[in-house]
Amino acid sequence: MNRKHVAVLLVSALLCGGLAVPLAGCATGTSSSSDDSTASSSISSSSTSSSSEAKPAQATPPADGTYNIEVTTDSSMFRSEACVLTVKDGAYTASLSLPAKGYSRLYFGSAQDAEKATEGVYDYHLNDEEKYTFDIPVQALDTELPIAVFGQRRNKWYDHTIVFHTPTQEAPTNEAATSSSSAQDAA
Repeated sequence: MNRKHVAVLLVSALLCGGLAVPLAGCATGTSSSSDDSTASSSISSSSTSSSSEAKPAQATPPADGTYNIEVTTDSSMFRSEACVLTVKDGAYTASLSLPAKGYSRLYFGSAQDAEKATEGVYDYHLNDEEKYTFDIPVQALDTELPIAVFGQRRNKWYDHTIVFHTPTQEAPTNEAATSSSSAQDAA
């Protein structure tokens, strides 16, 4: 496949909004060699997967309990290592652990607002594994939320986005872990 065909496919993807179905319809005016169909197929499958990751369907709210959940952010520098979501009476609280110690404070909103904020700024604490951990309220699941994080190295707030994903299963409780280890010891 030559560069002209690649350019036509990329322009088609941009003009069609990056969706798989419109892309297939827009690409019909181009050459139909097997190389072109392979390129079109790979473009449409990558576009489809990024679209589904950006806005997943809202699931049924989880029942009261404690859950291990996935958290995604817009940055590899600010990311979650582990997150435990506690649901009680329909309210969500996350215990978010970071893999490094570069960020010491969190704020839901913009970095500009965080600089002036006197309330709603969350400081870290060390968890049992000596990881920076933030206990924060979560307003919504499966929704991109604006968040500002304070970088200690440069003494500066940074803008990011974060998504707390709907849990798929409850986290094991200490009682369950104790009873299963007791059962193994008895065997």
